[in-house]
Amino acid sequence: MENSGQIKGLISYMTKLTHTVDAFRIKFVNIEVVKVIRGQTPYPQIEYDLDITPKQPDTPYLWDFFECKSKHIIQDGCEMVGLDWAKVFTKTNDIYYDGKRGSRYGGDIPQSFIQKILNKIQELGPKQISTHFFCGSKRKELTLNITYELSDVYIDDGMTTDVSVYCHQALVDGEPLENIPQDLAETIVGYMTENDDLRVPLDGIVWTEITQYMDLEDCEIWTHTYPYIRTIGDVEVSDYNYVNQSTFSSKMCDFISGDY
Repeated sequence: MENSGQIKGLISYMTKLTHTVDAFRIKFVNIEVVKVIRGQTPYPQIEYDLDITPKQPDTPYLWDFFECKSKHIIQDGCEMVGLDWAKVFTKTNDIYYDGKRGSRYGGDIPQSFIQKILNKIQELGPKQISTHFFCGSKRKELTLNITYELSDVYIDDGMTTDVSVYCHQALVDGEPLENIPQDLAETIVGYMTENDDLRVPLDGIVWTEITQYMDLEDCEIWTHTYPYIRTIGDVEVSDYNYVNQSTFSSKMCDFISGDY
């Protein structure tokens, strides 16, 4: 077991300070030190609750972020008192947020933050996405003019955002496509769903907003943003046909040449 004086020093570091982490203030409460056996060697395990106070109201948070950051604080304390961090174990019991006990895991994404995400996506998200296909040896460009709505925002192993994407116009080499059949619309959606030109910038917007409150990367917590194309022109799409470049080109060429 580690030196009891060092343990007392660590506990003092944990409790005597209010630890400011990003958009939050963290206090350790209800601390208990128990002995755990690893192999045949006893080690101290520090068990605690966290009392979290946000710096401003309506702040999004993730339970896993607080658990992660509490370990970082304890690691800093170990270094200050000369304890070997590798020989100290930790356990987060309960987290109290603004005085209320929160559910283990999960977190909270306020509606005001969700609206902020939507506004940013509508403002900064790509207004067009494009891909190419070939008719014989001639390269052609398919462009979709798009708008957005949020389908859902929820917490799993990070923060997940589902985005509904609406294509109000499809063009080939700048010329609008009209009377698109259901099957072709599903093929376009399936093929474009694999296009990171849509997912990557949307995820970047979500990441930029949430990390104004929490340094998620420092805890290896990520955002996951999934765009779902709901319409192609006037056609509503609920099923996707995933095809390769050759099949996609063939179907597009058949349609624009009138052989579909």
